[in-house]
Amino acid sequence: MTTGQKIYECRKNAGLTQEELAEKLGVSRQAVSKWESDAAFPETEKILELCKMFSISADELLFGTTRVSDQEDFKEKATETKEETREETNGIFIRRVGNMHYEYISKTELFGLPLVHINFGLGMYRAKGIFAFGNVATGLCSFGLLSLGILSFGLLSLGLLAFGSVAVGLLFGAGAVGIGAIAFGGVAIGIMSFGGLSIGYIAVGGASVGQYAMGDWASGFIAVGRSNAIGEHAFRMPEMILELGDYCNENIGGWLGSFIQSVAHTLS
Repeated sequence: MTTGQKIYECRKNAGLTQEELAEKLGVSRQAVSKWESDAAFPETEKILELCKMFSISADELLFGTTRVSDQEDFKEKATETKEETREETNGIFIRRVGNMHYEYISKTELFGLPLVHINFGLGMYRAKGIFAFGNVATGLCSFGLLSLGILSFGLLSLGLLAFGSVAVGLLFGAGAVGIGAIAFGGVAIGIMSFGGLSIGYIAVGGASVGQYAMGDWASGFIAVGRSNAIGEHAFRMPEMILELGDYCNENIGGWLGSFIQSVAHTLS
């Protein structure tokens, strides 16, 4: 049971609404709601008040375990935790070693999200923040096994710019499997793709398929290949490097013509 779930259970057992609990603690109803949904963590003083109000120990509130301890001992430990937090993190700090769980949520928020949220452990722990690090991470910049964000890194990564084993990026994707407008990977799929197996409008790779395909094996409307070239206009390298140059100068031109010739010279 998480801390948020424990607060919810205690509040319900006490017959209190979120508004009533918030009034007793001198906080907003939104703060209580965030605690109960594990989107935020109570400050040390509020933890003390909650323990006293619901007659439970700190271990039971924070970690879901019951241990008999006197209030003075708990206050002393809570003070030590507060000092460590202020000196080392200046934010909300949670560390759970017993169940292999580590979490940190910064006090600073932007757009209603913590600036930094770290949440790792044995299980599907989710981190949500501007900078998010977790088993499952969502944020502007996210790092995790499963990550979603503007800039994302992970085993499975989705975002505007994505990097991972499987990376799906609206603009840029790079990974073992890369998918995006511009894609890099062992398997790359995109408008412009580069990879071992490359599929795209402009494709460059060991095996490439596209409108403009270039690689060791190439198949496309214009195909430039070293081992094999298949297409409406197919050019084998290096034997047909001059014919390709003439074709590009007459029919394509611009940066694309120069790019095709540059790749062709690399293949030759």
